Amino acid sequence: MSQRVVVLGGGPAGDVAALRGAQRGAQVTLVERAELGGTCLNWGCIPTKSLLATSDLLRRIRRAEHLGIAVGEVSVDFARMMARKEEPVLAMRSGVEAACKRRGVRVVRGQGVVEDGAVRVGDERVEYDQLILCVGTEPTGLRGIDMEHPRVVTSNGILRLETLPRRLVVVGGGVIGCEFASFFAPLGVAIDVVEVLPEILGGVDARVVREFRRLVEREGIRFHTGRRIESVDYREDGVTATLDDGAALDADLMLVSVGRTPQTAGIGLEAAGVRLTGGGHVEVDENLRTANPRIWGAGDCIGGLQLAHLGSAEGARAVENALGIGVRPMDRTVVPSCIYTHPEIAMVGLTPEAAQAAGYGVKVGQARFLGNGKALGEDEPEGLAQIYTEAGSGLILGATVMGVHAVEVIHEIGVAISDGLTADELGDIIHAHPTVSELVMDAADQAVGLAPYLS
Repeated sequence: MSQRVVVLGGGPAGDVAALRGAQRGAQVTLVERAELGGTCLNWGCIPTKSLLATSDLLRRIRRAEHLGIAVGEVSVDFARMMARKEEPVLAMRSGVEAACKRRGVRVVRGQGVVEDGAVRVGDERVEYDQLILCVGTEPTGLRGIDMEHPRVVTSNGILRLETLPRRLVVVGGGVIGCEFASFFAPLGVAIDVVEVLPEILGGVDARVVREFRRLVEREGIRFHTGRRIESVDYREDGVTATLDDGAALDADLMLVSVGRTPQTAGIGLEAAGVRLTGGGHVEVDENLRTANPRIWGAGDCIGGLQLAHLGSAEGARAVENALGIGVRPMDRTVVPSCIYTHPEIAMVGLTPEAAQAAGYGVKVGQARFLGNGKALGEDEPEGLAQIYTEAGSGLILGATVMGVHAVEVIHEIGVAISDGLTADELGDIIHAHPTVSELVMDAADQAVGLAPYLS
């Protein structure tokens, strides 16, 4: 008899866990209280990247005359822009629903609560042999700020705007805050980003962050790093945020993007023997098993990097481990991280700081977009590709790429790290010309002092 698997949460981790479990012969029930696809599909990755693509198109249209195309006055239909972002969401959500139907995954709608070897959803008890927790996270509010005020929104609320703000204060200079700043800037919105840490985009190579700031500040985005909000004056038509240095920032809207909180409270996890961290994340071992041997965890709710693609990989790994199929630890050695600002930033492997902390001597190979024919042809000359290698062996440890198509280019470096390639070996691989991907070859060659135009 096939094992009964219940997956609690239908986001990127839960969807994949359910579908993979069904592919592996389990009897699978997927419990989701809202829409399949979770935050990524409905509130994160897909709608925000749709908006960013539209904003980037506007950037290109506005400089089209430089390319020999006269377009005249360009106007923005913000309402249509916001409505259009739902089209790919609906298409992909339908795809998830269809995949569940094809694989025989039973979908139960409603809030699931774990109790006595089952998940209760309303009046129904769904018993399990193995339970996969994929309950995700939700935007975190900020103490001292009235999160209920209509002029204060999270990353969820800002996706439901009906009118374009003239001035925006973004609290939090991480990935979410910088992506929304990058979206609104071309629309003519005056943007102030407040970050309590000394620099924005924590965890990104400091040299890349400095270059990124230089580029986006030209668009009028202002950064207030190492600053706290001391007080907020709320009005019907906006807010004024006063910083700890006395600066007063007036805005029509305040976006609070200071992190996300796991949705683990009040669903019976502790009573089921699942241990939670102080921050509410589900504790799992290297195989993604919780303290209860029949309960597993995957995705954002277990902490670490909160990335949809990592959650999907964890979901697949968790359900296969639960079913006893090729049981092995979750390998996070190669996980690309992508930031969809303009310019894009993509990373994989170790940063120079992390590599040095791990005891490596680090050598950096760098190639700039300004010397890349494809980037110049696309009128996108800003950016750089950096490959980090072990100084002695040349083994590739990590990379950061900033510039046009960076989020597509990064993957071959991930493969190189996974396969244990050196910079010399990666540089020997012939890359098509002209392509932006040539920058990877050039940076690898530069790391060993053999780039024809750079060394």
